[in-house]
Amino acid sequence: MPFFCNFHKSFEGETHKCAIRHDGSMSYLPALKRKATWFQRFRRLLKRSTLISEYNPQSYEYFRSKAEIFRARKEHVVTKSIVIHPFSDFRAYYEIWMSLAWLIILFYMPADAAFDIISPESQRGVLLEETYSGTTEDDYFGFTLRLIGFIDIIITFFTGYCVKKKRKVVMDSLKIAKHYVMSIYFITDLLATFPMDFFITNDTYQRMINTMGFLRIIRLPTLYYYMSRTLEIFRLRRISIQIFKNVVVNYLVFHWFACVQYMIPQIRFFAYGELVAESWIERADLPEVNFVSRYIACVYRAAGSLFCISFEEMKLEAWEEKLVAIITFIFGKVYVFYITVLILNYLLRQRSLEIKYFETISQVQAYMSQKQLPISMQTRLLQFYDYKYNKKFFKERGITGLLSEKLKGEINLNVCSKLVQNVSLLAHLPQQLLEQVVLNMKAEIYLANDIIIKAGSVGDCMYFLASGTVGVWTPSGKEVCHLQDGAYFGEISLVFKDKRRTANIVAVEICEVYKLDRRIFRNCFKSNSSLYKILEEVAKERMEVTQMFEDVHAKTFMELGH
Repeated sequence: MPFFCNFHKSFEGETHKCAIRHDGSMSYLPALKRKATWFQRFRRLLKRSTLISEYNPQSYEYFRSKAEIFRARKEHVVTKSIVIHPFSDFRAYYEIWMSLAWLIILFYMPADAAFDIISPESQRGVLLEETYSGTTEDDYFGFTLRLIGFIDIIITFFTGYCVKKKRKVVMDSLKIAKHYVMSIYFITDLLATFPMDFFITNDTYQRMINTMGFLRIIRLPTLYYYMSRTLEIFRLRRISIQIFKNVVVNYLVFHWFACVQYMIPQIRFFAYGELVAESWIERADLPEVNFVSRYIACVYRAAGSLFCISFEEMKLEAWEEKLVAIITFIFGKVYVFYITVLILNYLLRQRSLEIKYFETISQVQAYMSQKQLPISMQTRLLQFYDYKYNKKFFKERGITGLLSEKLKGEINLNVCSKLVQNVSLLAHLPQQLLEQVVLNMKAEIYLANDIIIKAGSVGDCMYFLASGTVGVWTPSGKEVCHLQDGAYFGEISLVFKDKRRTANIVAVEICEVYKLDRRIFRNCFKSNSSLYKILEEVAKERMEVTQMFEDVHAKTFMELGH
């Protein structure tokens, strides 16, 4: 089972223990033969890891239920696509390891370009105008990092991407390639990854090529995203962890500017073949000291420039360094302003709707504490608010109460458009009747293990399942089947007069249903004889199936009793 299954359990509550035997694998991949080779088993395991995972927490941000996730998985398998789903197990593990890899790359490559960590004598020789046959071709560590970068380029071409605004996942290979090639990342990744220094023996040219490592700073948002995803998967959301993440990213910004500071005289030497004698680096004799001393001095200089602090002992005379200082000052002002805004947004919970949501949650928690509700009930109540409002509180009645009936009907029809598409019964209704049905539907949310319908009770409504999964049980407790998005139930009591509920309907996961009462049902469906006949046939069939399971279960129970 994937490593983030614990997150999945906490997201949905207690895990449902299914008593039904499912036909086939929920991965929708062809079953392996008994005599399958290890390679075939490995290939199937690898393919399964690239499919969307119902245990990935991000899956539920784009897909509302397991049924939608399974449909996306099935479509992925049917199309025989080799694209990796961004919410797959493979991608989750990959992002965890790439968090560490990008952290090392973003530190090492600019530092090696500036200070030549592997062979510092070569770098010192350049500044002192001495001839030196460099050993950068022995930089196997740098080559390994470039190789990782090249593999990342290939993986990106074969990984789907998310369109956050539309809540959509793009899995088309051509669109993925176009999206990546047209982005700023592709060119910089290619230039910083290609190991040209292994094909060029001239030390000066190798040093110039290594400066491509500075392009890696563009991938700083990628590191931040991967770190955020890793913390989300491991459920590490404490404030100390968030501070650590921001400190790491901000340090890399200072690190990059420190490396730029030390590169100025080297660039001048590469371009004109002469040293910048007036450079503060030459005046401070930094090439003569060890790497740690040089690095600390440059970080100190970069931090001062970013915060617009001037240093008398490091007064700038070279025009190249003055130009870099101007750019650094401007960036520093924007950077400080940006960090300040982020801190203020964090303190204000970023948005007023979120503030209202957390205020409401605080009131709910105070209410639960005052009423001394059990922990399990408190958890379920908070799950309800989380699903209902998605961390943004709004007064739905206050918004819809001001709307006209026509506009309200259009909004309801648009909100329920997915439900109408999934429920074949509603799709056959005339437009006028459909609007009347949707307008009179009442939305309700049930948490996992909530009883929606109890066997033997009087039925005065039927239900349409918009999102989630429900289980059908006989009165004696035998599980019959599952119903998922687009299903409807509770029609038996409305079709047959004086007929009580014949089965228990229980939510397997968080479910969103729409309830239609008896009066609207009669007005809409009884006037349409063909649809009413379909309902009647479905009701009879369900009654027979439920009764069959009930009889078998009762017979088995009696035999065990004897």
